[in-house]
Amino acid sequence: MQLIEAVKKEEAEGAVKESLEAIEGEIGFVPNGMAVAANSPASLKMMFAMDEALKEGELNFTQREMIALAVSQANNCRYCLSAHSEFCSMATELETTDIIRARLCEADDPKDQAMLDLAVAVVEKRGELPENQLKNARENGLSDSMIIEVISNVISAMYGNYVNHVAKTEIDWPLCRMDL
Repeated sequence: MQLIEAVKKEEAEGAVKESLEAIEGEIGFVPNGMAVAANSPASLKMMFAMDEALKEGELNFTQREMIALAVSQANNCRYCLSAHSEFCSMATELETTDIIRARLCEADDPKDQAMLDLAVAVVEKRGELPENQLKNARENGLSDSMIIEVISNVISAMYGNYVNHVAKTEIDWPLCRMDL
């Protein structure tokens, strides 16, 4: 049972209504995860602002989605895994095996592998990384700017993970399996 209700677009007002309508126009429906976040207009605004800012960074959409998948797997967030798996199927060059590999923190490209390793380490070690983690990231092509961007993407993914964990958000995406 969902513990925090999703805001209904028809009952929303002002900027929240506009945001929910924009999402619906973009992907065809208002996902429950975003509708739950809409309970706090400030939090919904933050979520969109983070996403817009990260679009302007060095990491491309596919890399950001790979991070979201790896982080959501590390945090056991079935809602976000289902949503991001679908995003990847719709809007990236990632195939089903690539999506699974990202969830397992695996990539063919050394730079992407370093990015995923860093992202999962930030989650698992709560940001208390050994120095060799950054050394490895740099040796595999991540600049300090990209390292900070990876951390920002981790935070963005974790926001969704935690909101959906606390709310026990009903999954309205094609359901993905947790076990790999």
